[in-house]
Amino acid sequence: MHVEEYKPKILNEYINTCPSCLNKSLHVVEALHRIPYTGKILIVSVKCKKCGFRHTDVFNVEQGKPIRISYKVDNVADLSVKVVRSGTATIKIPELNLMIEPGPLSQGEITTIEGYILRFMDMLDLICGDNKKAHEELKRKLKLALEGRINFTFIIEDPFGNSSIITSHTEKLKVTRMSPDEVRKLKYGDLIVESNRGRNHVEKETT
Repeated sequence: MHVEEYKPKILNEYINTCPSCLNKSLHVVEALHRIPYTGKILIVSVKCKKCGFRHTDVFNVEQGKPIRISYKVDNVADLSVKVVRSGTATIKIPELNLMIEPGPLSQGEITTIEGYILRFMDMLDLICGDNKKAHEELKRKLKLALEGRINFTFIIEDPFGNSSIITSHTEKLKVTRMSPDEVRKLKYGDLIVESNRGRNHVEKETT
């Protein structure tokens, strides 16, 4: 599959009222993306031309399954790989013991693996606290990662299957279905497991 196939199709584009400054200056774009391993997703992005308010939501047009997506990073070029992350997805780099979990205000986004490494750099004080030794060691490793001098695994775990990693290097990519026990350990995990149980129960009752 070629990268050209990943170009979005703009479904709707309009101006609305900004929830932050209340001006009629909110630019809304609804775009349909065809993402490998995930299917069709709708990405709704908004930006206010006056106050700068931004928000992005990612919706799976097709029914998603709980998935884990792993990508092996072993050179600088891999840092440019595009990441589509929904507001319910968890990001992990196990070799560096790093993780970003979704919060109540989490939103979907499209960025790169490098974008997440830079985000971890910005979060060093939060991650390490007052431990100066841990701070310097993690900073050193993140700099090496940005220079492509250490190998690591970039992982997305999404209980709703709305996330993806877009790359032509499919040999470095691994997509697996998550078990109910694995899903339950994620934030929002219990919600999707119980939801699936409820849907299965209804399906049995109606057959």
